[in-house]
Amino acid sequence: MTLWQAIKILRRRWWLIGLITGIVTGAVFAYYWSQPREFEGFMTVAEFRSIIANRTVIYPDPYTLQVDLITRLQNVANVIGSYTVLMSTWRELKDSGQWDPAEEIKRRYPLNEQDYAGVIDLANRLEIKPLPNTEYLRVTLKTQGDIDRAPAQAQYAMEVLLRKFQEHYQALNAQTARPSREFVQQQYEEAQREYERASRQLSEYLNQNKDVIQSDNQTNILLQNIARAETQLFDAQRVQREAYTRMAQLRQQLQQEASRPGGGPYKELSRVVRVNPILQGLQSDLARAQNELQGLLLQGFGENHPDVQRLQGRIEELKAQIRKEQKMILDAQSTGVNTLYETLQRDYLQAVVEAQTADKRVAELTSQLQQLRNRLNGLPDRQRTYEQLRLNVQLAQAKVQLMKTKLDEAIAREAETQTAGQIKLIDAPGARPVDKQIPLKVALAFALSLILSTGLALLLGQVDQGIYTPSQAEALFGIPAVAALPRMRRAMLARDRSEQTPLSASYQLLSTSLMDANGRMKGPAVAITGADPDVGRSTVAYNLAMTLARDGARVVLIDADMRQPALHRLLRTDASHPGLSELLQGQISLEQAVQQTPIEGLVFISAGMPPDNPVRLLRSPQFQELLNTLAKVADFIIVDTPAGATFADGTVIGLATGNVLIVHAAGNAMNESTREMLARFKQAGINMVGVVLNKVRLDDSTVYQHFQRAYRQALETRDGLAGRAALPPSHRRDEEAESEQTAPRD
Repeated sequence: MTLWQAIKILRRRWWLIGLITGIVTGAVFAYYWSQPREFEGFMTVAEFRSIIANRTVIYPDPYTLQVDLITRLQNVANVIGSYTVLMSTWRELKDSGQWDPAEEIKRRYPLNEQDYAGVIDLANRLEIKPLPNTEYLRVTLKTQGDIDRAPAQAQYAMEVLLRKFQEHYQALNAQTARPSREFVQQQYEEAQREYERASRQLSEYLNQNKDVIQSDNQTNILLQNIARAETQLFDAQRVQREAYTRMAQLRQQLQQEASRPGGGPYKELSRVVRVNPILQGLQSDLARAQNELQGLLLQGFGENHPDVQRLQGRIEELKAQIRKEQKMILDAQSTGVNTLYETLQRDYLQAVVEAQTADKRVAELTSQLQQLRNRLNGLPDRQRTYEQLRLNVQLAQAKVQLMKTKLDEAIAREAETQTAGQIKLIDAPGARPVDKQIPLKVALAFALSLILSTGLALLLGQVDQGIYTPSQAEALFGIPAVAALPRMRRAMLARDRSEQTPLSASYQLLSTSLMDANGRMKGPAVAITGADPDVGRSTVAYNLAMTLARDGARVVLIDADMRQPALHRLLRTDASHPGLSELLQGQISLEQAVQQTPIEGLVFISAGMPPDNPVRLLRSPQFQELLNTLAKVADFIIVDTPAGATFADGTVIGLATGNVLIVHAAGNAMNESTREMLARFKQAGINMVGVVLNKVRLDDSTVYQHFQRAYRQALETRDGLAGRAALPPSHRRDEEAESEQTAPRD
């Protein structure tokens, strides 16, 4: 398709483009204009992390991750939109009486489905997005209603959401440091009790054995080494227990992350589903089988008829297959690495390494301590007992001091963790109206509908099978296209004057082609026929006869359409004047049937009174004798006929005249009726002189374009006649316009 062809197609179907664009744009405008007014609760939050939160700690927490800004924003957004926060928010809104959507959900859903439906409703209304180039998150929650109630509800819902989010956020931060602090505190209290017990045992032993000799330097060194080894062993055992505790926690988190939907080493990034085509095919087969069964039952077949039983069995089989098929199938899916699972797995492997290292350290210190105790056991019994009790006191005291230090560190870390990440409010919860953005949406609808309608118009132009140009007519009819008559508001030539218009020029070309076709014509008689009604046969016959007469030929115009005659109206003759019908029946003579016209050289024979069987009269020898008689005195005999595909009159008249001129309206396709008429003409051996393409669009008419471009201004200047006949005419309907001239379909 060339650019000029595309422009012509769009010019022809401008009304379709305007209709689709207007309907779509108007529908979009009406839809958004009629929507209830919408309000949104809003707040702006940010997560501020303390500098000390990023310092190096002695005992790194397995939950602490060093992440970038984008990941932290995503984490905060995920916490706000998490199922836990939304569920707690919904449960408070549901019972508050200040959230109208909750009342609607209560009415629509049963009690066991209300919580799930409420969370889904909140998730659909909630929107969380980061503000560009900032660390802030904008949270909005939309609702609909009147201005007296909806803004307050939106603000209240946002306040509840903020409170539930803060509670959940604090709980998440607190649960990372609390277990470690509780464990250290428990160990400190146990160390205190052990120190008190060791001190009491030493005091009681000294009271009972006052003559115990104080230890020498070597014994003190041995005791100090034992105490140091005991302290190191205790510290190593603590590290070992913490490592195994971390392993257990991380193993549990890995299992939870792997078991939750979308968890595991890889997470789902996107999923595309579509309707199961097998299910659609089964449903179509089921509907077809049910229709066939219903048709058999309506025809009176009983339940025991074999066809009925066969269809019933088929229906049951299809229903069973439908129950087995899924409604939706997975079309495309993409996955990526689950960063949380990967981090937990890395921390778990690190904890395993730390536990193995601690096991080796505990084994080495246990062996070393056993050797020192064996040396201590070599002392005298009373002295050894005293030294052992004194060693126990020293060990318990050192353990208390160590656990006190660790407890202080754990308390400080817990406080730091709680204050390291805090939620700051940039904009407190509020409410505001939401702009419907009707101009923008209408503009987008207009642009998209314009593109859609333009594409549809071009597509229709590509699939349009209508005949618009003489070359198309010749290719489809297989006979020469002798003329292309432009579609004008006034379809008839003036009876009382000669005029120079595109219409008259086209008929002059037609008359010239007909005169030059004498070698291809079987006599002077020509039947003007066409397959379909309303193609303009009578108008073409009238204008052609008038043009031939003005060119100097002797012309007889016969109205052989005895079913719906029209030429007497065009010539303004007496409708009751006897004509062809009475002549063929022998009621009048030829002289009585002939009527004179204002055009010199043109006589007219009307159809007369419609007979009961026009075909019988046209097949009679009288009709052939009439044509033979007229051929002796006339140069051309123009015979108007009914629609060739509807009645047999056209074929009978064509056999009598020997020549037919086929009239086809531009824009009409080459349908079966036209092909059937052409086949009848070929089978009967009728000479098809050519095809006249009538009602050609002005932009497809070469005659009209050349006339407008080169001759119209000169003719208007000369005699002022062309301006009244050519387009654009006045808006009044000309009294000579023929009712048969209807606009062809696109």
